[in-house]
Amino acid sequence: MDSSIKKSVEIKLCHCNYICNARRFKQNFINWTSRNYHIDKFIQNTQLSEHTLFVVVNALEWIPYDRLDDIKYVADDKFSKVYSAKWIDGCIYEWDYENQNWKRKDQNMFVILKLLNNPATITSEFINKV
Repeated sequence: MDSSIKKSVEIKLCHCNYICNARRFKQNFINWTSRNYHIDKFIQNTQLSEHTLFVVVNALEWIPYDRLDDIKYVADDKFSKVYSAKWIDGCIYEWDYENQNWKRKDQNMFVILKLLNNPATITSEFINKV
């Protein structure tokens, strides 16, 4: 095999020896942020553990605010305010090989949101409690 082709293949393969969902998630890390290092790492770690080839099982996603609809206040607690909303796109389900993009399911599903009072101070210890 030509060395340039071999290198290209090696870059695309994950350590599980497949072009798995974890690899696809990792390529998208640069396209989103919560603006909190610990929250980003928590979400990214769930995505990096997704070594499935087809159906996504346990990965979390960052949902951009503009992808939410019908946001309603529910309650508040010591650290945050709680809201409900519809997630317009729904969650990632599997990779669409033909269109080279994620397929989604449960469009307009209800989700619970927490608006943190001071997200810059969130630590990994706090996230582990959640």
